[in-house]
Amino acid sequence: MQINIERFYKYLDGFKKYIENTSGSLLFDLTTNEFFMQEEGYKHNVYSNAQKILCFDNWKSTDVGLGRISQKVIQAVDEGENLVYHLQKIYFRNKVTENLIGAEQILYNVYCGENDRKSFDDAVKFFGGKYDLIAYLFFIKNKNKYLPISPKNFDDHFEFLNISFKTSRKCNSENYFEFLEHIEGLKTLMEQYYGFEINLLDAHSVIWQLRVANNAVAHIEENNADTVLSHEVNDLLPKKEFKPKGYTEETKEKSQAFYTNGHKVYPRSRFVALNALYIADNKCEIEPSHESFIRKNSDVRYMEPHHLVPMAYSDEFEVSLDVEENIISLCSNCHNEIHYGKNAKELVTKLYEKRKDLLVKKGINITLEKLLELY
Repeated sequence: MQINIERFYKYLDGFKKYIENTSGSLLFDLTTNEFFMQEEGYKHNVYSNAQKILCFDNWKSTDVGLGRISQKVIQAVDEGENLVYHLQKIYFRNKVTENLIGAEQILYNVYCGENDRKSFDDAVKFFGGKYDLIAYLFFIKNKNKYLPISPKNFDDHFEFLNISFKTSRKCNSENYFEFLEHIEGLKTLMEQYYGFEINLLDAHSVIWQLRVANNAVAHIEENNADTVLSHEVNDLLPKKEFKPKGYTEETKEKSQAFYTNGHKVYPRSRFVALNALYIADNKCEIEPSHESFIRKNSDVRYMEPHHLVPMAYSDEFEVSLDVEENIISLCSNCHNEIHYGKNAKELVTKLYEKRKDLLVKKGINITLEKLLELY
């Protein structure tokens, strides 16, 4: 497996920050971290429940064809909510019904046979290339050796890590065992970086969460940059050299990004932000009647600048997002609600309807649906 270790470690560091920031506790071990287990621990429960149902250590070859084996496996597959696509569960039941003896012989070999690679390919030949299903059958046999898989999602995760390996439409033992080798290799790197042991299933879960963690940390860095911007605006207010002006017609080129804690951040102009607040008359654009205090060393109401189309997504646009047309004046409460509130998307929708024409004039073309995905 070829991987940029430095980059992978950067993602692991981001994952650690994400877990610690969200859980409020230091990451000493995955299995004892309440937040991580809340998010990913269900896989261990699915495995334990499936093992109790199967009890395949008690199976005998003479059980094949009696219906007991298939009944147990069907029940165990139904335990796997979120692990096997529901249409594959229906397909599995139908295949068992069509040929009970054939299905139970395959399942007996999966759980009691000695050649797992052959059993995997035989299962594919009988049940079809249903990767979610076949991988799950092996996962509930031994979670220390085998893992569930969602091919399209894991292809995306591997691509995110710059690992040139695909699983989609490649349901066979060679591909599956190579998939396991990749996870084993990444698990080893995780253990080296964190300094504690990680079981195979939790390593699988970390990879599943890396992009979420990376985006979360990127947003933290963006919020930090916004906080700095608010402070700079406050410092700029008393200075006489600042002259407010209205909107301009021309588009603006993007400034060069810089990196903080490994994450790309685009600079914000305090002059542009302050000008946007003046255009809004230093009132909250969610509700102008919202009260706020008067700033230090000035006679204007305190408001916070908020980029409607987040600066974190600057790479998706040809022009700068740091323009007055994209900066909203908000009171502290509404600003926090947009970032953390239950009704955030309703507020974003309201602001989008107010600004969509101005955004287009600045070359910022975005639909409401796409904007809501960014929050």
